[in-house]
Amino acid sequence: MSVCWLLFLGLNLRAESIAAFDSFLNLPMQERVAQFKHWRAQSFPFLSRTAFDSKRGLQTRWRAITTMGRVDPVYFQKDLERALNNPEWFVRNAALIAIQSDEREKAVSWSMRLVTDPALVVRTQAVRNLVQLQARESEALLWQQIFAPRNFRGNQSLWVRVHMAQALAHFASRGAVKSFQRLLLDRDERLHKWAIVGLENATGFKVGEGKVPVEIRRQEWLERLGMQEI
Repeated sequence: MSVCWLLFLGLNLRAESIAAFDSFLNLPMQERVAQFKHWRAQSFPFLSRTAFDSKRGLQTRWRAITTMGRVDPVYFQKDLERALNNPEWFVRNAALIAIQSDEREKAVSWSMRLVTDPALVVRTQAVRNLVQLQARESEALLWQQIFAPRNFRGNQSLWVRVHMAQALAHFASRGAVKSFQRLLLDRDERLHKWAIVGLENATGFKVGEGKVPVEIRRQEWLERLGMQEI
């Protein structure tokens, strides 16, 4: 068999492998992970290349990065760190999802770092990670960031603040009562529910029973705390 024919055959086999791996990326996550693990030796390098190939589409690269986290975050450690530092927002966002499967300490550290990311969607995913990881160690950072200018557009409160309020309500410590009082007076009404939950968790006291509307519970808390609307 000639050298040219061997090269041609090799290129064809490579093209067929790439096509097969591309098709794996379209599978549901559980099936996708199973296929990539089965073809580990060939498919893992494919995932690394695809994740950073600017000629590939956003969805393909997204799926490659999130798959790396599910199949073997330790093997792909350098790739995921590269993705977390990538200038493209969707790459960083996908990498945050991927590291949820990594060691908790590392996942919390990166999530806390990207809470201040320039991209709103990345900041939001970072906070979601902290909620999922029950990262109480991020409480001080979240209190700082929920009032940070980057999480407002002019006077408009951005959606990420709701996620931060939810996290803080779950992490609530007794020393945070005054901060939750501030949220109770926030102009963003979406935060009031979590301010109430945070006050309940921090004090052990509840106002209202059953399905009492948030605004009524809020007014009861304001009265109990001796506070007035600003």
